[in-house]
Amino acid sequence: MLTKRKHIAWVNVAIATTLIALLHSNQLTFAQSTEPTQVVSQPADELNTFVYLPLINKPETCPQVSINQYELVTVQGGYYKGNRLTDENADFRLSVLGYAPVQAPLQRVEYGGPTDSNAPNFYNVFKPQRDIAFVAAYKRLDWNWDENTAPPYGIPGGPNNDWPVSVLDLAATPNEAVYIPRRDVPITSAGPYIAMVLFADDDELTIHYGNRDVVDSGYVVYLANFCVDPGLLLLYRAQLSAGKRATGWLPMLRSDQPIGTAKQAFVTIAVRDSGPFLDPRSRKDWWQ
Repeated sequence: MLTKRKHIAWVNVAIATTLIALLHSNQLTFAQSTEPTQVVSQPADELNTFVYLPLINKPETCPQVSINQYELVTVQGGYYKGNRLTDENADFRLSVLGYAPVQAPLQRVEYGGPTDSNAPNFYNVFKPQRDIAFVAAYKRLDWNWDENTAPPYGIPGGPNNDWPVSVLDLAATPNEAVYIPRRDVPITSAGPYIAMVLFADDDELTIHYGNRDVVDSGYVVYLANFCVDPGLLLLYRAQLSAGKRATGWLPMLRSDQPIGTAKQAFVTIAVRDSGPFLDPRSRKDWWQ
């Protein structure tokens, strides 16, 4: 006689077997999952009792066309690290560098020291300007570089403790336009362009407030987890060959140009000043 536990186990196995059979017979189809297989921890005596199928979620979609136009600027002073590395690296991609959740006040914080009145202003990430709420806080990870290996040229380390917070999720409304933080210092005489794109992908953008291909001089801002404008992405990729700079040009941006749209209830941001990451909650620096 089957015990209650064994009976339930066999029912679950039977259901899973039926689903797999239907899939092979093309009588049942699932949307492709963008999420990893669900893992459930169980006691050793219950392992192999149940079959776990992939979680099925509707993938987030981003616009495929754009009416926005972007221009190019000449890169000054040579390429990042002599163009030895592709753009798949931890200096250009926040998603490669990585960051870990941290418990910290989700509010603007006060720090002492000097203030740059021309620092990027995070209030302008959304328009009209509003009091942007903070959704979650993180510490960026350290990076163990090895430029002699394949991209991403190293492996992440542990959380960096230079600041209590170094990466921040800003509350957003799905589909609203996203802009780069405002700064009133032009990088070219061609117009009010204030930043150059260092990296662009479908859902992240890295910019330098200057026309040099560097991350250790001036302000660098990372924006992630949003839909990058497809026109801007296309223009950026046209300047590359096999992931490396190829034309001597990169896209430049104005503060009033949309760079994409929010695809969920937050947009992630981080900032560096002459190399080091800083706390994006600092009122005197980024929320003037």
